[in-house]
Amino acid sequence: MSNEKPKFEYLKQTLIGASSGVLILALSVWGISAGAGVTPTTTPTSTETPTSTETPTTDTVGTCSIKEQATDPKLGTFTGQVIDLASGKVLYDNGGNTPSITASSVKILAAAAAMQALGPNFRMSTKVVYSASHPDTVVLVGGGDPTLRRTGSSSSVYANAPRMSDLAKQVQDWAAANNVASINHLVLDSSLITGSTWESSWPVAERTQGFQPMITALMVDGDRANPGAAKSPRSTDPVGRAGREFKKALGDIAANADITAGIAASGATKIAEVQSAKLPTLINYMISASDNTLAEYLARHVAISQGLPSNLESIQSGYQKALATMGLDWSGVVIKDGSGESKNDVVTPALFNDLIAKVLGGDVNLNSIVKGFPVAGKSGTLAGRFTGDNAVARGHVFAKTGSIFHAYALVGYMDAKDGSKLGFAFFASGPATSVATREAMDTVTTAVYNCGLELSNK
Repeated sequence: MSNEKPKFEYLKQTLIGASSGVLILALSVWGISAGAGVTPTTTPTSTETPTSTETPTTDTVGTCSIKEQATDPKLGTFTGQVIDLASGKVLYDNGGNTPSITASSVKILAAAAAMQALGPNFRMSTKVVYSASHPDTVVLVGGGDPTLRRTGSSSSVYANAPRMSDLAKQVQDWAAANNVASINHLVLDSSLITGSTWESSWPVAERTQGFQPMITALMVDGDRANPGAAKSPRSTDPVGRAGREFKKALGDIAANADITAGIAASGATKIAEVQSAKLPTLINYMISASDNTLAEYLARHVAISQGLPSNLESIQSGYQKALATMGLDWSGVVIKDGSGESKNDVVTPALFNDLIAKVLGGDVNLNSIVKGFPVAGKSGTLAGRFTGDNAVARGHVFAKTGSIFHAYALVGYMDAKDGSKLGFAFFASGPATSVATREAMDTVTTAVYNCGLELSNK
């Protein structure tokens, strides 16, 4: 988003300034000739350019400064921008066009691209198919749905998650109806998602500590060891785990079945299918809980919808194609994954503010993305934040958080103290940052809340 004035506005100001100069000159001449016998008042001659002819700048006229809060050493390298969502005017800019490490704030792009490309009725599917020539063989086809719930789990972090038991029951009913006494071979097809299953910049600890699985087209419960825990260790074989869970769910009919990897034959007959919750439900959880797993899968589905390979390398192109009608400025932007776990993901504060403005001003489906935004002091990843002096902004700030090693972010919008609605994008990075950076970020945001439209760029 540009803060420069249009060229015709500058021309208008120049003409006004020139006219003012002629008027001043005329009055000066008249004053000398008409003032005979009167001691004239000495007026110094000035060669300064009148204010009205100055080249427009990006400086704002507000009187409320956040310089003290924005220069807190705990913020490390700080970049940010604040806009008035009603007018689009930039109120504060500190590196607004500087690509900055996004951390999980990049999930906003995943959500917007998914809603634009896939639509609110989109669901992820898992299917079972077979070929008539091999009735004792069934193929479990992964459709890129990490929410598939294993049999026997008492809970899932994903609302309305499809059940492996329902998939197995459909296969059992098919077998009974077609006199198939036993299933001797289970084939696992995870070919939908291609390329590397792990982004090279992700720390291995993200998997072992339970923040991210290897990205494969077939898995159960986000490959969590504990299906009901958002943070739970993930395995090195998500596809194999899903296959073993499917065999268990089939019960006696597949008691002696072997499990192999393969690809479903062209023209194979579908005998069972389950689907995930609809896209708005998935987005709501992904944003509010900052679920890395869903972000990665939605990024792949966006790429597929745009005719691109379903790999890491296609994510940015998929987003740009899906969001092409929004006219976003992608200059300097680099996106390596869907979750923001890569330190190489960089996006400008200006792009985020432009996107937020268009999401809030979009149709009901696009606007639904912000329903999952954590609320300061109330919900999601902001539930325990905005304490002490920052508590004044509780309930008024709606934003996606971001946090990876030495990089923090807060991107969203607020209902400021003066009643204005402001969009903001703040990023802090570098060795000086730590968990204490979150509070410093809250303090900057609260200062903006208190300033409202009087926010100054000084």
